[in-house]
Amino acid sequence: MAEEMIIRIAEPQDADSLRKLINETIDTCYFRVYPQEAIDYFKDYHNRANIVNDILEGHCLILASEEEFIGTGTLFGSNARRVFVKPKYQNMGLGKKIMYGLEEKAVEKGVRIMNLDASLVAYPFYRALGYETQAEDVIPVKNGQSLRYYKMVKKLGNQ
Repeated sequence: MAEEMIIRIAEPQDADSLRKLINETIDTCYFRVYPQEAIDYFKDYHNRANIVNDILEGHCLILASEEEFIGTGTLFGSNARRVFVKPKYQNMGLGKKIMYGLEEKAVEKGVRIMNLDASLVAYPFYRALGYETQAEDVIPVKNGQSLRYYKMVKKLGNQ
């Protein structure tokens, strides 16, 4: 029998569980693509304080079953950020469900163009959702390593 899943708004007390979900996803999915220094950068960027700020200042969604948090994503202004789905639940349409929830909220708020930064891992996912690449960028990280990612946008609604 399939697990029942709900989407709800995150609360500050969810921050530690969200950070655990994010770190697990980064550890599992990014190691083949990025050097350890970039992985460390990602994990530091997705720290508890930044997660709490997104919860308090943005529109942060949690996809959950009765037992666990499965995925998350945040709309901060016109920016989609911190979109993660636990590895064992990927490729089941759940990331799309989260993104559609963020896009719906953006349209409600009058956002006409959503933007995001896509990791190399997430890039094909966002392309499939209709996001267009605006630029490729690089962040230098420790030990002369770098973190490559894409700036992407999508027009929302009927324009």
